[in-house]
Amino acid sequence: MNQHSRESVDIVKAEITRNALQSAAVEMNTTLVRSAYNPLIFDVKDFGVGVMSADGDLWADAPGLPVFTGVLPASVKSGLAKWGPDGIHDGDVFVVNSPYLNGTHISDTAVYMPVFHGGRLVAFTGSMAHWADVGGMSPGGWTVNSTEIYQEGIAFTHQRLLRRGEVNEDVFDLIAENMRVPHTVMGDLWAQIATARTGAERVQQLCDRYGADEVEALMAHVIASTERALRREVAAMPDGVLETGFRFDFSGVDREEVPLVRIRTTISGDRVEVSFEGTSKQSSGPINAGEQAVRATVAEALKGVLDPLGTANQAHLELADIIWPSTPSLVNPVKPAPCDSYGYLMTGVIETMQQSFAEVAPDRVRAGGYQMVSTYVMSTRGDAEDAYVFAEPVQGGHGAFPGHDGACMMFVTDGDCSNTPVEVLELRFPVRCDAFALETAHSGAGEFRGGAGVRRDLRVLQTGSMTKTASESTVDPIALGVRGGLTGAPTHVELVHPDGTLERVSERIVDRPVAVGTVVRQRTGGGGGFGAPAARDPQRVACDVRDERVTLEQARDLYRVALVPGTLPGTWDVDAEATAELRASARVHSASARERSTGI
Repeated sequence: MNQHSRESVDIVKAEITRNALQSAAVEMNTTLVRSAYNPLIFDVKDFGVGVMSADGDLWADAPGLPVFTGVLPASVKSGLAKWGPDGIHDGDVFVVNSPYLNGTHISDTAVYMPVFHGGRLVAFTGSMAHWADVGGMSPGGWTVNSTEIYQEGIAFTHQRLLRRGEVNEDVFDLIAENMRVPHTVMGDLWAQIATARTGAERVQQLCDRYGADEVEALMAHVIASTERALRREVAAMPDGVLETGFRFDFSGVDREEVPLVRIRTTISGDRVEVSFEGTSKQSSGPINAGEQAVRATVAEALKGVLDPLGTANQAHLELADIIWPSTPSLVNPVKPAPCDSYGYLMTGVIETMQQSFAEVAPDRVRAGGYQMVSTYVMSTRGDAEDAYVFAEPVQGGHGAFPGHDGACMMFVTDGDCSNTPVEVLELRFPVRCDAFALETAHSGAGEFRGGAGVRRDLRVLQTGSMTKTASESTVDPIALGVRGGLTGAPTHVELVHPDGTLERVSERIVDRPVAVGTVVRQRTGGGGGFGAPAARDPQRVACDVRDERVTLEQARDLYRVALVPGTLPGTWDVDAEATAELRASARVHSASARERSTGI
């Protein structure tokens, strides 16, 4: 945009328009929460909403899954490429979930509609949400051992749910006949249609107020202004090359296949280039992720460093120039590669990319957070009335950052997702939650301590049930400490069988039948620590022990703090003299270790 164009824009109107579209997205969010059938959507909030331009550029989103927001524009653009502007009509509603069109996995289904004003296309509104089932070899999606996309469920490629406002019964019948829990899925589908309509009405009202041409011009100004602001933030950083990456436990189907993701971020002036060259080839297991989702994840990682509080738009999605591997790989697979467990890659990219900025933006970087884990308890083999699929991404520990301990109940990849409330879980599913508490032993020690993991114990109450778990990064955790902080412990799951025997599981469980009375014990990963543990304020360590976040032994051995019982029961006082001796000995030990490592 030239200088004259900048000056001709009414910036007050631009802010009103930006906020109006943001409010429309928030109202869409509320519509979906209030009308969805599945707790995974209305309580866990495993979805994202967006308002896009007529070209598919992101205008506004609402709190939700950042990756979903990031791939909604790509979904719309692939629909435009398929049908063309002349093939899209007022009253149409489309559905798409193919990983090769929107980048995620088949369970994440986008439903969107065009918005017309004065007879011409002016915008799109829609949502992406995780359906309770999509058919396929494993109930509820997130197949952990698929070898091709066809095993993962029914794929939609911009079919019309509504054609010029009329219901396309054939498509609805096809969906219902391919779902194990059709009542829930069809309810969520109609909730997504209502969500798109809510957004469309608000966009039309805004166009009534200002005119469609002016709304488009104002949002072009907002996006251009956002890009300039982001470029200034990049230019303020020192030029350099940041190398990072992470290794998977295994592919999910071949234990000899241990894939690697390599990420090289180059900062040069106000430009950012992110290269995935050197990443392992396309995997035989379902840990691949489509280009659109990878691009959205890179945008999320950069936004967290450069503009954590700003509202998202297309400028965030296009900030980085991405260099893809020249042949199909984990980050740019080709059909029919399986993609159902794509989320591990997303989490690894975000966590390791943000950590790599520690040298160029030390005041903005945190330690690593835990790798995602999702647990399913389900039964789909009995009568339809007894069929259920309970799934949730279980929360864990966030990385610590300067001046603050890491939070718990955080999962950066899934944005505002939360765990299903115990009351809802037990009311809706034949599952009882025996325990829901912090797993403090998984926190990474540091001057600022990593967030705790979660203990969540689920007891199976219905015959014919089975469980599966989605976990990763148990061999090489990604919750790395920063500046001397320690790494958070990874997730593990324990199965307590009805006879009392305990089975510890560190990797994914594949659709395993479980007897009534079996308890699925989840122990999710903790966040990494920031700064050396021995630098932590001794008074904070005393409070940690009081609050049962740190044991007395950890206070002494990790934080080098000596404590004695306080005057009040359950409290602790710092023994200043003994603490000084502990920390002095730690410094001597550390110096000796450095001398040995450098040959001094």
